[in-house]
Amino acid sequence: MSKIISILFFTVIVSANLPCFSQSDLYESSSENESVFISNGNWSNPQNWKNQNLPTSISKVIIEANAVLDVSFQVNELKIDENTTLLINPSTKLFIKQNIENKGRVLGGGELVLNGNSAQFIKDEGSYSNLRISNPSTVHLNDEIEVYGSLYVDAGKLKTKNNLYLRCDFETNRTAQVGGVFGEITGKVQVEQCYLARRANRLISPSVNTSTSIHKNWQEDADSYFDDDVPEGYGTHITGLNPGTGPAYLEEDGENGFDYNPSGDASMFIYDNQNNDFNPINNTNVNQLKAGDPYMLLVRGDRTVNIYSNSAEPTATRLRAKGELVTGDYSTTDLSQTKDGFSLIGNPYHAKVDMNSVLSKSNNIKKDVYYIWDPKLGGVQDLNQSGGRGAFVVVELPSGNNSSNSDANQYLQPMQSAFVQTIGDNSAAQINFSESDKALNENPKTNIVSESDDQFLNIQLYNKVSYNSVSTTSDALRINFGSSYSKSSIDDILKLQNIDENFARVIGQNLVALERRNSPAVEEILPLYVDQYRRADYILKFEFSNSFDGDVYLIDHYLETETLMTKLNSTYSFNVNSSVSGSKDENRFSLKLKPVSLSTSNSVLSEVKIYPNPMIEKFSITGLKGQTDVEVNIYTIAGQRIYSEKVGSVSKFNIENFNAEAGIYLVKLTSGSEEQSFKLIKQN
Repeated sequence: MSKIISILFFTVIVSANLPCFSQSDLYESSSENESVFISNGNWSNPQNWKNQNLPTSISKVIIEANAVLDVSFQVNELKIDENTTLLINPSTKLFIKQNIENKGRVLGGGELVLNGNSAQFIKDEGSYSNLRISNPSTVHLNDEIEVYGSLYVDAGKLKTKNNLYLRCDFETNRTAQVGGVFGEITGKVQVEQCYLARRANRLISPSVNTSTSIHKNWQEDADSYFDDDVPEGYGTHITGLNPGTGPAYLEEDGENGFDYNPSGDASMFIYDNQNNDFNPINNTNVNQLKAGDPYMLLVRGDRTVNIYSNSAEPTATRLRAKGELVTGDYSTTDLSQTKDGFSLIGNPYHAKVDMNSVLSKSNNIKKDVYYIWDPKLGGVQDLNQSGGRGAFVVVELPSGNNSSNSDANQYLQPMQSAFVQTIGDNSAAQINFSESDKALNENPKTNIVSESDDQFLNIQLYNKVSYNSVSTTSDALRINFGSSYSKSSIDDILKLQNIDENFARVIGQNLVALERRNSPAVEEILPLYVDQYRRADYILKFEFSNSFDGDVYLIDHYLETETLMTKLNSTYSFNVNSSVSGSKDENRFSLKLKPVSLSTSNSVLSEVKIYPNPMIEKFSITGLKGQTDVEVNIYTIAGQRIYSEKVGSVSKFNIENFNAEAGIYLVKLTSGSEEQSFKLIKQN
């Protein structure tokens, strides 16, 4: 796609974004009223028009050179020549009273508006960024057109005649969307969504009702798993010849619509909201796509990916489907009716929707949270080892914040599905969507740090490779503190299990991803939970609200250490040995919270540090404040004490000639009832 750069921009204020019209606006155009744009540049410059005459509201405008619309304008007709671009600046609109003939491109952040009062026609196979129908009559698409931005139908009827194609674009990372439809759209529309190259599950949902099969659409109607006629960058393999029983055989390729792969494993699933389980679909050659139906789909890439290897390089791809759009109200009651039960729901519209708006009018569904699956989580993906296949993200509402550094926010994207949670079993659960939920123009900045005065503690789990590469988290846990929260678990948000690492709080019999609690008045121990380690080296990263008071210690029960976590000392590195039960124990870690009144911030050991660490022959202990009752003990990992000494009245204590073997040791300092522990690494 060529790019047009506007050298000069004008800001023109037009009342209500509409120019004033005279009775002459109703006249039919003729050759006498033709205005021809002949030189690249701004619309408002007379020198760019034939005979230096700007068009009027009764003109038929012919674009023969690349034009930049820098002022909102009304014309009668519009014709754009082949290989020519009309760039409409943001907040600018071009109103068309009659017909459009477009063999070129209409680009930019502004809108092309059809605002006639009788039938209008869009002719030729041009492309458009943003198109708005404000005609109480009918707009006809005589030829195939592509839309890359937003389509609105404010009034009247848009007859697509099966000629409307809503595209996605990897370069801009945008997907064409259908905004508020307060008129009617008839005929089929082809929609598509772009998926970046990453082998991972996606929670997806069709945004059209098709009369053809899943195979016809998302598998590109391929004749076989290696069909060379499928366009590169489109479709994906959907497998399931022998789900759970494999292997599959090559001659089975195409049975029930499924693609051959050696294992025969299923890659597309529906979720049973009543029994809380994913089940593989039974065919793709009969089942059709229905807007709002949610699925989990393993996207390996487009159909050129080597299906024989799980470590084959993934590719970017587009999934597309042709059918009828859903507009107007949409509801579903196929949800869990059990207290705290989870349900997978799909976005029925080809537009992003504000989940605050959706959940506010839904019945018996939690309104302060929903769950997104982010396939980019898990850090650097190495297909030769496990992990890096995505994770669930808890999205707090109404803010849209999350604790995982994910792009997930309060807006559910087109062709995306998500999990919601039933409140109780006292009434039927129901999800309700409406046109007013659409939020095409919203582009929020997702924050981790809350803008309120509430205190929070955010802890993110990374594998070490991903942390060092500034990649994504494996999982995250958040604890919000506030006097308004209940002491019971009613405010807590339960954990949804990932296929790789899980990091959560243990509260009774539950795993919690977001805990809401009162600030501690006394010292408390909070058990943590980590399981399904996929790598050997990890980092826990701590983030604190600006108003956070009190001290937070990370207890490593395996190493028998307590580490004070602060904004300056915000990471904890640890190793997992899969052959040692204590190392990989899911309950290896806990938090110790000390409120301000019990904090050691002014205590004997609050400023103690050891350095260098790692060390070779000697190290120092600083920040002792000249106390005489501090005792230093050093232990092996097995718990054997190999060093013990009381410190004199010094602020710095040196330990020289530490001739132990290379390895990890525990340095424990005690002073009365206070204790501080450090992990010491000895190198040769």
